[in-house]
Amino acid sequence: MVPRFTPTMDGREGGETIVFIQGWPDDATLWNGSVAALGDTYRCVRVTLPNYRGDRTARWGYTTAELVQALEGLIREAGGGRPVTLVMHDWGCYWGHAVHHRCPDLVARIAGVDVSPHYRASTIGAVLGIIAYQWWLLAAFVVGGPIGDWMTRSFAKLARVPVAPARLSAWMNYPYRNIWADMFVGRDRKLTDGYWPSCPLLFVYGEKKPFPFHSAAWLDHVGKVGGDVVGLPCGHWVPYEPSFVDVLRRWLNRHASPLRAGHSAQSAAPSS
Repeated sequence: MVPRFTPTMDGREGGETIVFIQGWPDDATLWNGSVAALGDTYRCVRVTLPNYRGDRTARWGYTTAELVQALEGLIREAGGGRPVTLVMHDWGCYWGHAVHHRCPDLVARIAGVDVSPHYRASTIGAVLGIIAYQWWLLAAFVVGGPIGDWMTRSFAKLARVPVAPARLSAWMNYPYRNIWADMFVGRDRKLTDGYWPSCPLLFVYGEKKPFPFHSAAWLDHVGKVGGDVVGLPCGHWVPYEPSFVDVLRRWLNRHASPLRAGHSAQSAAPSS
C-alpha cells in the first residue's frame, strides 16, 4: 500500500518550489532553519514520514518502492506542472535520487546532504560500522515493543541523534529493513543504475563522522557538471550546522533560473 503524504507548505506562494525530504529519525522540523531563511523567496514543501511524528500508524512501515512512488506523487503535485528543487538528507537522498532518475522532468535542481548515490563502503571499518548499526536498528524494528524502542533509543543516544528520545520508536526503523532487502535482490543498484544527472547539483557533507556516506565518483561527477561540493565541520546532521543555510542559499542564487528540466540521467556519466 502506498502511503498518502500530507505536506506542509510555507514561504512565498508563487515562488520556485523546494521540496525537502529527510530520513531517519527526523521529521519535517529538521528543515526549520532552512525554511525560515528561504521562505521569503521560495515556496517550501515538507513532509514527515509515517511513524516519524511520534506516532505508530504502520507497524511494518513501507517498502522502498512504495515510498518512492508516494514521493513521486508528492513532488508532482507540489510542482504543479513545473520542476522543483529537491533538498534531501539521509534516506531522503536514497528515495529522492530514485524519484529523479525515474522522472527527471519533475526536478530542476538537486541538493543532496551527506548521502550520495552509488555509495559502497570502501574500508573494513566502514563496512563493519554500517553492518553493526544498521542491523542493530533492523533487529530493533523486528523485535518491536519496549525492547525494540530501548534498542532504538540507545543507539540514538550513542550516535548523538538530535531528536528527543520520547519521539523515537522501533517502528521508525523500516528503512533499514528495506535497504537490506533491496541489496539482497539488487534493487538498490537498479534504483540509480546509469544515474549521472547533469542538472545543477550541490552535495554537502559533514566532515566529522566515523566514515563517509558518499563516493568519490559522485564528488567527481558533481564537479564535472559544474556543481558544488562542500564539506562542513559537523557530523551527519548537516542541516543543523549554522553555515549550511548560507551554502544552500548561495547555490540556489547561482542557479536562480533553473536549467531545462529533464536532463538526461546518462548525459554526463563518468567515462570508464
